[in-house]
Amino acid sequence: RSQREAILRSLAILLAGLAVSLYLAWRIGRQITRPILGLTHAVSRIGEGHLDERVAQDSNAELGMLQRGVNHMATHLEAMQGQMQERIDLATARLVYQASHDALTGLINRREFEQRLERALAGAQVQGREHVLCFLDLDQFKIINDTCGHVAGDELLRQLALLFRNGLRERDTLARLGGDEFALLLENCTLNAALGIAEAIRSDVQRFRFKWQERIFSVGVSVGVVAVHRGSGVADDVLAAADAACYVAKDRG
Repeated sequence: RSQREAILRSLAILLAGLAVSLYLAWRIGRQITRPILGLTHAVSRIGEGHLDERVAQDSNAELGMLQRGVNHMATHLEAMQGQMQERIDLATARLVYQASHDALTGLINRREFEQRLERALAGAQVQGREHVLCFLDLDQFKIINDTCGHVAGDELLRQLALLFRNGLRERDTLARLGGDEFALLLENCTLNAALGIAEAIRSDVQRFRFKWQERIFSVGVSVGVVAVHRGSGVADDVLAAADAACYVAKDRG
């Protein structure tokens, strides 16, 4: 009986020792594997594009250095992504601007102007609004181009674009259609008021003097004015009518 009791006590002690050993091994393994699993999860998330993912820095020595390194890498990647996104946004905005604006004068180009004219025509059709289209064509531009070169001609166009802007309302649309041709869309404007604006532009250009090197030039502008209303048709019709009116104005001096 005493031998059996001794054997049972020994087995109990052995089992208790094994249980304690297994528990300690589980705790130690958990302490080791949990940070590694955290690192694995964080790296996987970062690889999927979640650059705001971070690792809890709860370890020391080599594992802690690895955790700090992963966090530093994620922070650096997030900053680089932000910078890259800013560059992409700037490039996109620049492309959008270039697609709708004239590179020389900064005014909107023909394509964008025609789209705005179409919207104005739609408003005239639906809401009965009245607008006016002015077609502007320079009179002595070819002389300056031929005598002083295209650089001088480009500078003249830039200066005249600034001159045309003077006195315009915020909702008015000024565009360079190409060459020495400009267009002005006066929204919610009567024909009589538009004639006054066109005459003011013509007078400003007539008083304007263009200086290039040692030479001074006077220029002129002819303006065709067309009402935009419910019966105006499509944008091409209105532009053609304004071009024809401008030709008549130029022919009459």
